Amino acid sequence: MSAYAYAGQSVRLAHCLGLDHPAPTSLSKLEQEHRKRVWWTAFCVDRMISTELALHPAYTGLGQELGYPDSSGLTAEEEEEFFDPVLLTALIKLCEIKTDVVNTVSRLKHKDITEPYQVLRQCLQGLDRCGRELPERVFSGGSSLPENRICSSLALRYHQCYIMLLRPILLHQFTFMLRNKIVVALSDELYTINNICLQAARSNARILLELAQAGELVRYGYWDSAHLFSSLAILTIAQSMRNNQPDAFSCTREDMSRDADTYSKGRNVLVHMASTGNMASRQHLSMLEEVERHGTVLSALTARDDALPVASSSSGEVTTEMELDFEWWASLSSMSTQTASGTGGDPFAFL
Repeated sequence: MSAYAYAGQSVRLAHCLGLDHPAPTSLSKLEQEHRKRVWWTAFCVDRMISTELALHPAYTGLGQELGYPDSSGLTAEEEEEFFDPVLLTALIKLCEIKTDVVNTVSRLKHKDITEPYQVLRQCLQGLDRCGRELPERVFSGGSSLPENRICSSLALRYHQCYIMLLRPILLHQFTFMLRNKIVVALSDELYTINNICLQAARSNARILLELAQAGELVRYGYWDSAHLFSSLAILTIAQSMRNNQPDAFSCTREDMSRDADTYSKGRNVLVHMASTGNMASRQHLSMLEEVERHGTVLSALTARDDALPVASSSSGEVTTEMELDFEWWASLSSMSTQTASGTGGDPFAFL
């Protein structure tokens, strides 16, 4: 919360100084760009921290009157004073789209939402456009060690947007499977969402393992720990859901084997970060262990049932299967406020 307070003070002060407006033309190109960079830096810090804490940013505008960072009018010597404008612009756009993600998730929590999939699809389309606009080197890697680490961080933030957006839907399905002993058939929409979320988690886990191998992982950093935890949580939830419903994801045996190997290596990295004194990693490891416990419960329920459990349909007919889709969204989203027998309250409130 201290970081949130300081970030808010910084962006409010920058706003009071008028840094979110174009600088006077009487200033030199260097001074104009400096004012612009100070504003966008304060903007990014405010957005990154507020969205992580699910709080409103101190500054709710986008600074649309101000252009993105641009070093084209500077001399070679002056350019050395500033960060790469292309990568800083990429970070700004990621901060903007992440705010849209948080707002979309908030809208999906409303019980009276009529078209949840349409709301979700609009945000997914925005994420797709944002990804196409990002520099290619964000995903392929930079040419130097510092640049490579920066590009990796941007890629992690981009994939994390997908995880933040789709994770609640995955968790609702997981909770439904825990609390209802019936076979679930997923709609095409949920099936697609599950695969997008899993692929984002795989991508981030792979990036973090590569950083750990190269010695570029921030051992005591918060963001690397948070991204690693998010990826591992999705991987273990996906594995538990596949045990209950093999068709929940599009996975081959090779995919599942790679996921298990990635999870094992990633968990070891998180354990190492926690053991070396990273306080955030200790909390993330504790939460991951709780997710694992609930995954074990679901796997045990699946293994214990010799026959398919049955449920009665609205017409009174007995069925062994029901289709889960967005028509069930109201009942799914209300599960988090209910208490299920033997499972306590919502085990994923911390997510």
